Amino acid sequence: MRSYSVVQVLRKTLYLAVPVVIVFAIVSWFSFAEIRKQNTLAVRNSVGIYQAETAHRLGAIQHFVQWTVVHDPILDSFDTDKHMGDFRKASDELRLRVSDMQYSTGSEYQYFFYWDEGDIFFNASALNLDYETYKEIREKITKDVASDSIRSSWKPYEFKEKSYMGYGITYDHRTFVALVSLDDLLSPLATMTLGEYGGIDVEEPSLSPRLFYDRLYFPGDEVSLPFSIYIDTEIIGNFGRLFVLMFFVFLAALMLTFIMGGYVLVSYKKVILPIKIFSKGLSEMSSVDEGEGIVLTDSKVQELNQINDQFKNLIHEITRLRIDIYEAELDKNRFMVHFLQQQIKPHFYLNCLTTIDSMVSLGDITAAQNMLKFTSKYFRYLFQVDMNFVPLINELDHIEDYLTIQNLRLGQVIEYTKSVPKALYQRDVPPLLLITFVENSLKHAKPKGGENLKIWIDCAEGAGDKTKIVIRDNGQGFSPKILDKIQNRESITEMGNHVGITNCIRRLELLYGDAFDFAADNLKEGGARITLRL
Repeated sequence: MRSYSVVQVLRKTLYLAVPVVIVFAIVSWFSFAEIRKQNTLAVRNSVGIYQAETAHRLGAIQHFVQWTVVHDPILDSFDTDKHMGDFRKASDELRLRVSDMQYSTGSEYQYFFYWDEGDIFFNASALNLDYETYKEIREKITKDVASDSIRSSWKPYEFKEKSYMGYGITYDHRTFVALVSLDDLLSPLATMTLGEYGGIDVEEPSLSPRLFYDRLYFPGDEVSLPFSIYIDTEIIGNFGRLFVLMFFVFLAALMLTFIMGGYVLVSYKKVILPIKIFSKGLSEMSSVDEGEGIVLTDSKVQELNQINDQFKNLIHEITRLRIDIYEAELDKNRFMVHFLQQQIKPHFYLNCLTTIDSMVSLGDITAAQNMLKFTSKYFRYLFQVDMNFVPLINELDHIEDYLTIQNLRLGQVIEYTKSVPKALYQRDVPPLLLITFVENSLKHAKPKGGENLKIWIDCAEGAGDKTKIVIRDNGQGFSPKILDKIQNRESITEMGNHVGITNCIRRLELLYGDAFDFAADNLKEGGARITLRL
């Protein structure tokens, strides 16, 4: 075997350090560029989601303001022939209408009404600003109406050195304005990590961004927003720790190369030379007496222990980074849960409205009033449910409203029975979960002999603080093919049948993981049965 002197080994070690430095520089540059790209992409994705949601919300408010000032009969009370009592009643009704709107758009949006013929100005929503600001808003709106400056588009305002966005409509001497502070409008973006000197603005800042910061531009006209967004964000952002860790790993490798060179020099005199003498002595030995041996101390054990400790620290840091990735995956799952909930909501809105129109046309005002009552309760629940869990009693009341609507709409008798102990009323269940199985029964269950459709929901206390919920009907039950897919938790997509059940199972998996039980079977006496343990 070819041998090398210590000087040769040292020279080769130093030569090896040169390409290591070059590789280190190249890898660091590519890593920095990729981390910068990923951080920018993360910011753009977050802002993109925010812009889409805000554009939708502003569009809804714009439609609400337009419809209210032009078509809402409440505002017909503001007429010179009316009396102050009529004005007060109309203002209370308008505030109630606005309060309902704020359930879906948020209380940060302020509404103001002005009738120039009677010089009546009032806030149509609960105020969350001081009186001085309120007076400035009133003066600005009345002045704009007098000068015909109210325009049907969102535009910026400034009150008490605070920026606002406002949208107003004037029709038949009645002006309705929606106003929101820019701070509240941009508050969803405040959770982003932009760095110590990062910032968000709707106008391009006059100063250039600091070193190691990027300025991102998000034009509003591309997403139907009345304002653009400028964001100064740290280049490495949330990935900074990962980059620093990687930098120190490469730096440690480089330092180790030079340290090893010095270690070779020191080791030659203190370790290698004694070993060479010892080896020479061994080579001169012709034999070793039986029972005798050479005891050698493994000098590498201590170093291996130190390396092991460093490796454990590195694994700990990697584990922490994996936890961050896991939390990001949880956020993704929450978006998925919300998406699946939204899939369930829009089932029969137009059918309900068509039925109400038919009832009014036929002169059945009582039936139309009942239909409107239960339809409004049904819709209110849908639009206000934006949580992962709701009390069980709320979900059961929603089912009753739904069945009442179906009885009124279809003119058929659906018999519904529930059995729920009061102790379970406040148990948490996912919203719009149970009604999916009820809808499935209405759509597919066909009782024998022309019987009325019957649906039972039984709730009971289960083992381990679980809530047992059983939903059954008197129909023909599941087909063997569908039942087999449900029991194996396979996707059901044929002709669109039972797709809601597939979505429900997916929601349960995202919300509970493996901590739930789901079963589907057919009853001996006929009918389908769903059993849940949550």
